[in-house]
Amino acid sequence: MKFKSWMQKFWNSHTLWISFLVPLLACPLPIMYSDPVAKCGFCVIIIGVFWVTEIIPLAMTSLLPVVLFPVFGLMTAKKVCMAYVQDTLMLFLGSLIVAVAVEKWNLHKRLALRTLTLVGPQPKWLLLGVMLPTWFLSMWMSNTATTAMMMPIVTAILLQIRECQNLNDHEEPLLNGTIDAMSVTVVASVDGPGEKEALQIDDQRSTSSSRAEREKQFLAFAKTFSLSTAFSANIGGVATLTGTPPNVIFKGLTDVLYKKYDAKNPVDFANWLGIGVPLAVILILFLWLWMQLYSEGLRCLKFWKKDETSYEKVRLSLREEYKKLGPMTFAEILVGILFVVLALLWVTRKPGFIRGWDSFFLPGYVGDSTPAVMIAVLLFILPSRTLPLQLTNSSKKNNLLCILSAAEALQPPVNYEPLLDWATVNKRMAWGVLLLMGGGFALAEGCEESGLSEWVSTHLEGLSSLPTWVTCFLLTLLVAVTTEFTSNAACTTLFVPIVGDLALRLGVNPLYFMIPCTISASLAFLLPVATPSNAIVFATGYLKVKDMVITGLPINIFALILLNIACNSWVAPIYDLFELPPEFSIAMRNRTSHGLSPLNHSAPSLNFTTNGYNVVS
Repeated sequence: MKFKSWMQKFWNSHTLWISFLVPLLACPLPIMYSDPVAKCGFCVIIIGVFWVTEIIPLAMTSLLPVVLFPVFGLMTAKKVCMAYVQDTLMLFLGSLIVAVAVEKWNLHKRLALRTLTLVGPQPKWLLLGVMLPTWFLSMWMSNTATTAMMMPIVTAILLQIRECQNLNDHEEPLLNGTIDAMSVTVVASVDGPGEKEALQIDDQRSTSSSRAEREKQFLAFAKTFSLSTAFSANIGGVATLTGTPPNVIFKGLTDVLYKKYDAKNPVDFANWLGIGVPLAVILILFLWLWMQLYSEGLRCLKFWKKDETSYEKVRLSLREEYKKLGPMTFAEILVGILFVVLALLWVTRKPGFIRGWDSFFLPGYVGDSTPAVMIAVLLFILPSRTLPLQLTNSSKKNNLLCILSAAEALQPPVNYEPLLDWATVNKRMAWGVLLLMGGGFALAEGCEESGLSEWVSTHLEGLSSLPTWVTCFLLTLLVAVTTEFTSNAACTTLFVPIVGDLALRLGVNPLYFMIPCTISASLAFLLPVATPSNAIVFATGYLKVKDMVITGLPINIFALILLNIACNSWVAPIYDLFELPPEFSIAMRNRTSHGLSPLNHSAPSLNFTTNGYNVVS
């Protein structure tokens, strides 16, 4: 017992000893090799282990580049701090503030309950009713916040389903008992009392078996609804550029990469929808079908056979909950309008097929962060209540009194309250995510400055012997496995710069590797620790780890296959993935002709050779 107690105390202090043990084990690297690559590798090992193990909060780990990079002479403190705040971070900040306003006025709850009241009361339609609002809201809000909001609704639905099943069990014995009593009387008159007792025993066994079957079915429903909520949130985040931190981090990293080569980053909010929305739609449909198969087995294929249980009480309960919200308030309507306006501004800034509104400004000056911050500021200005205008009848008073009355009525009310206040934002804002993203940008820039990304990609050049699409699939598989054990934002930060540099060394458009690796970081369906959404539904108590693994594995496999098919089909024309941009091509040719980092290119457009190495013409 003493040894067990000592081990417990030792593990409780693991933050202290791991914090010193990791740098101690990695210290031979900068001591034996004094070059910048080794020093940066030492920093990345410390930050990476801290991220994976979460021995200290992720947000605080994200601040370590401010300490480590200047100390080891990799970057100045000023340059490291500047890397934390970028246009992409402001884009995410603005979208988070809008999401806080949606949460404050319960607009997301109204949307979810309204959707559920429109679908049928059968479990398969209720499941779709749960998945759709979760999927849609997670495109614009934090996946964690969306899941946390939906789970109480899911729990209420499950309780109503259980009541309906119990009611059905209580009614069946009464009905069956009446019918069986009539049958027993007839049989007893012919066969005697012995047969009557046998029939009563069989009836009890039948009732017990029915209840056990109902209990098993309810548990399957509980698992299905819980898992579908988390998985829908993970899938929905893929659809938009602000839907999940990996997408935002990817945007920031590509901005830095393209700026380095004096090229224009083609990724924006509008064209990302061409990637994310089709993927999200296909995945949510597959998830719905698969979860029905998981919960009901092959019975779900017999769609013509209706469940005899009446779930009308569930529909009535949902309608009652929706009525409790009352009519839409002025604040809800205004927040909804601003939300739609922001989405339209993002989509129409640079739609591609026509001139966008950014053409009215100086080229390159306006980005997706501009409307995001503008709408966020308006939320702190616009009122949450209508201004009371009480004008008297002009026929009873002269014109002067009417003017004075109108002027008095137009004065701001004493109880003026804006849609948002800083106390609410400060309380609900995910500040840690912003620091995590900023730390990711700083870490990526440090790896680029020191040459660590190039060193790692050099050792991965053996993949050039494989077809490009095979290499892409293997990279996405690696990221998908890694993200099950670590933060998806941290995983994106560590892998995406490396695969981007590897793509350039192989003569491939960097987006061809960076896009699928970014999206695969959000495809975390196997473990509770993979995402906060998974952890929230796991805490309900309905699930075991094996339930999540068995259910999530087919979704993971299907999603990875679909993702790679997408990158080689409809995504390729959006960003011209099969062609290396001219700015990258010229830079790579110059490096090769000067004998620096010879590249073995394998892009589909290769037709020029210099010094024995393939380079893009």
